[in-house]
Amino acid sequence: MHNLNAAKGWAELLAQAPGNLDRAWVDITSDPRSVANPSRQHRLKFELKSIKMGGAELEQWQYEITGGGRIWYAMADEERTLYLTLAGTGHPRQTDRRR
Repeated sequence: MHNLNAAKGWAELLAQAPGNLDRAWVDITSDPRSVANPSRQHRLKFELKSIKMGGAELEQWQYEITGGGRIWYAMADEERTLYLTLAGTGHPRQTDRRR
């Protein structure tokens, strides 16, 4: 996990929707850039589309677990590593664009 909040959110998702979380884990570890179901799994947009980690800029994607529950993850291709950057049962406010 990228941070303690992501770890706590993962535990909350596991308690709330274990089957959905398992499906998400299989999907993101087998094909983290899948566009087969764009309403469920897609790259984040705007300033959230990437995240800096260890001096590198990594793509950041989202997987919808439940109506509000989300996992955000970043990919380090050279290391073949996925970092969970956010996990939680509620819709992340960071995606709400201000007008």
